[in-house]
Amino acid sequence: MKDAPGDVVRALSTQPEVRLLDPDAVNEVAAFIVPFAFAIVFFFTSLTFGLQIAQSVTEEKQTRMVEILVAAVPARALLAGKVLAGGVLALAQIALITFVTVAGAQLTDGGSELLPLLAPAMGWFVPFFVVGFVMLAALWAAVGALVDRQEDISGASMPVQLLVMLPFFLVAFLQDNPTVITVLSYVPFSAPTAMPIRLFDGDAAVWEPFVSLAILVVTALAALAAGARLYEGSLLRTNGRTSWATAWRDRELQRR
Repeated sequence: MKDAPGDVVRALSTQPEVRLLDPDAVNEVAAFIVPFAFAIVFFFTSLTFGLQIAQSVTEEKQTRMVEILVAAVPARALLAGKVLAGGVLALAQIALITFVTVAGAQLTDGGSELLPLLAPAMGWFVPFFVVGFVMLAALWAAVGALVDRQEDISGASMPVQLLVMLPFFLVAFLQDNPTVITVLSYVPFSAPTAMPIRLFDGDAAVWEPFVSLAILVVTALAALAAGARLYEGSLLRTNGRTSWATAWRDRELQRR
């Protein structure tokens, strides 16, 4: 028996039930933009404020102001002040970016659904960024102390720039490789971006960010010690660019 025309019309007008295979899956566009955003924010912020720290140290050497400062306060106190000041400015910029991101998400379609997924990653990004920036800031200050002209900062800072640039490109272009991102989330110079990405994707266990942050803290303390030694060993040298090895050796001779 053939269906009546009315039944056919009703069957065609009825929409089939739609079931998502993974209701918690992240939008493909967001899955690409969010990891790239974490990487680019850490890269440009640490690079911008790190260069400012290096330039301020070099300027003090050029004007001989550093000789007056060192006579009044210890060199390590100067270093601590520069790292702290740079860290506060960088953190203020991160806070502004976070505020704009949250406000923008509230005003866009689907943003309110993305925020709960983004919140844990953003929450962890702040401590990772602070510790990672402190780790790099001490090295940037040492770079500024190695030279006595602003024009020489670019060449002297190449090792530090590579420490910032390589993790950025690895995270940005290999974010779809879970194995690589997992490894990078435990490497100190890439952990500030790789671990929040894994938290956003839901690939990290509860304990993993704690372990990764602990490794980053230990590395930051070692970088602070190394940066302080290089800073002290080259701060008062005004006879041209000082090599990393010379600054390290001169500080050892001063201790003896």
